[in-house]
Amino acid sequence: MPFIPPDDRKRAATTLQTVERALSFLEIVSERPIGATVRDIAGELGINLTTCYHLYNTLLARGYVERNADGTIRLGTNVASLYEGYRNSFAYQREMLAIVRRLSETTGETTFFSHLVNDAVILTALYEGTDPVKAGSLYVGLSGLEHVRASGKAVLAFSDPETRERVLERSLSAVPPAQRLAIATRLEEEVREIVARGWSIDDEGYENGIIGVGAPCFALDGRCVGAVGVWASASEWPARREEISSAALASAVEASRVLADGEGQTSAASESGV
Repeated sequence: MPFIPPDDRKRAATTLQTVERALSFLEIVSERPIGATVRDIAGELGINLTTCYHLYNTLLARGYVERNADGTIRLGTNVASLYEGYRNSFAYQREMLAIVRRLSETTGETTFFSHLVNDAVILTALYEGTDPVKAGSLYVGLSGLEHVRASGKAVLAFSDPETRERVLERSLSAVPPAQRLAIATRLEEEVREIVARGWSIDDEGYENGIIGVGAPCFALDGRCVGAVGVWASASEWPARREEISSAALASAVEASRVLADGEGQTSAASESGV
C-alpha cells in the first residue's frame, strides 16, 4: 500500500473523490482557452476514459461545460452564473432582489432580474408572486433561448450589433440549423418593435399560459446589461398590459440607477487607489 501523508489521509476522509475530480475537470477546462478533449482531461486527471466521460456528461447536463464544434470543451454559462452570484453578493444583489420583490408586490406576479454575462442572459434574482398561475420553469441560473425569453429579447433589442450577434449565435445553437435563418429574420423585425415600444414580450413562447415582459437595464456607459422581467397569466394579460409593462419599465429604471451607481463607486475607488 502506498504511503499517504497524514494531511492527505485527513483530506481523503472528509472529501468526496467524485466532487474533487469534477472540480479538477473544470479547472483544467478553464486553463485551456483553446479547448480540451475528454481524452486530454482523463490523462491529466489520471483516470480512465469512461469515468471521465461520466464527469463530462454530468457537467454538460448541468450547464457547467459546453461542447465546441470541433469536439473540444469550454466552460458553460452556469460557471458564469456562479461567478456572477459571488460578485453580486458583494455588489448590488441585495438591491436587485429588493427591486424585483417590490415589483412583485405591485403586480402580484412573479418577477426577476436577468443579467448579461458572457453572451448569455442569466436569471440572477427571482421573486415569486401571489398569482395562482405560476411560472414553473423559472429558476436562478436560467439562461439560453434568449431569442424566446422576454429578458433575452430585451437585451438583444437594446444591445449594439456585435453583442446582439454573439448572444443570438449562442441562443440559436440549441435550434436545428434549418430553422435559424427564419427565426433570425422574424427577430430582426421584432427588435424594431421592441425598441419603439421600450419593452419586450414573450407571448407564451417559453411556457404555455404565461406572458413574459422584459424591460432593459443599462450600465453607466449606456450598455444594455440585463432586464427586469414579469411573468403574468396569459388570461389576465390583455386587461393588465399597460399596468404590468409600466411597472416593469419603472423597475428597470430603478435597476439601471443601481447598476450605474455601483459602477460609479467602483470607478471612483479605482481612481483613488482604494
